[in-house]
Amino acid sequence: MSPPVPSVLGSHFIGVILSALFYGPTLAQIWWYYRTYQNDRWSMKALVAFLWALDTAQLVLVAASIYHYTIVWQGDIEMSSRVSKTFEASMGITSIVAFLVQLTYAHRIWRLSFGNSLVTFSIVMLALVALGSGGAMVVKTVRDPLWDSTHVSDLPASTFYTSSVACDLLIAATQVYLFRKSRTGIGRLGGLITKLTVLVINVGLITSIDVTLFLILFLVCPLNGAFLIPYILMSHCYLNSFLSVYGSSPITMTMLVQASAPELQNRYDIDLRPFLYTSRALFDARYLGGACPGMV
Repeated sequence: MSPPVPSVLGSHFIGVILSALFYGPTLAQIWWYYRTYQNDRWSMKALVAFLWALDTAQLVLVAASIYHYTIVWQGDIEMSSRVSKTFEASMGITSIVAFLVQLTYAHRIWRLSFGNSLVTFSIVMLALVALGSGGAMVVKTVRDPLWDSTHVSDLPASTFYTSSVACDLLIAATQVYLFRKSRTGIGRLGGLITKLTVLVINVGLITSIDVTLFLILFLVCPLNGAFLIPYILMSHCYLNSFLSVYGSSPITMTMLVQASAPELQNRYDIDLRPFLYTSRALFDARYLGGACPGMV
C-alpha cells in the first residue's frame, strides 16, 4: 500500500515553515538570556547553549528532509515513500530536547518543594519512559522506514507521547500547587504569585497541547502525515517554554521581595529596607553584572 505522498509532503512543508517561524522567538529569548544573565552559572549557560544547538540542528534536519523529498527525490515514488535519514535524526533530537527540559523542570521542582523526592522521582521516571520510547520509535523507523508502516498500534510512539503529556501535566500541576501553597494572603504578593501561576499554566499548556494534538492526529489519521506538523514543532515548544519560565524566575523573585516588603513592614511593624536593598543588590550582581555595595 503506497502512502498519499502529496499529503505527507504538504504536512512536512507546513511543519518546516512553522518551525522556522518558531525559531525566531527562540533566538530572541536566547539573546535576551545571555544579555541579561551574564553572571549566571556556567552550567546553566552551557545547558541553554546545548539546547539551542539541538534545536537548531532539528530545524536544519527537517529542512534538509523536505529538500530531499522535493528536489533530490522529485518524481521518485519509492524514495518518497520512505522516511529520510535526516528526518530520523530529527526524531532523536526531539526526544533528547524534551528529556533535558523535563529534567531541568524536575530539578526546579525539587528545589521549590524543598526536596520532595516522590514528585521529583515521578517526573524523572516519566521523562525516562518518554526518552526510552522515543529511542525505540527511532530504532523502529530506521528498521522499517516506510511512511505506511505508521499505524494505530505503534506502541513505542503511543507510549512516548502519552508519557510526555503525563510528565508535562505533572510538572505544571506541581508548580501551580507549590505557588498557591506559598500564597500569604498579602495583596500585591498574592497578585504576583497569581501572575507567575498563570505563566506556568500557559507555558505548560503549549507543550501539552502540541503533544496531545500530535497523539490525536497520529491515532486518527496516521497515513496523511498531518501529525508531522505538531511533531516538527515539538522541540521548539519545549525550548521556548523552558526559556520563558526560567527567564522570568529571578525577576519574579525580586518583584516578590519589593512587593511584599511594604505590606509586611506595616503588618508586623518591622523595617525590611536593609533586606530589600541587599536582595536587590544581590540580584543586580548575579544577573545584571552590577556590583554589590560592600562586596567589591
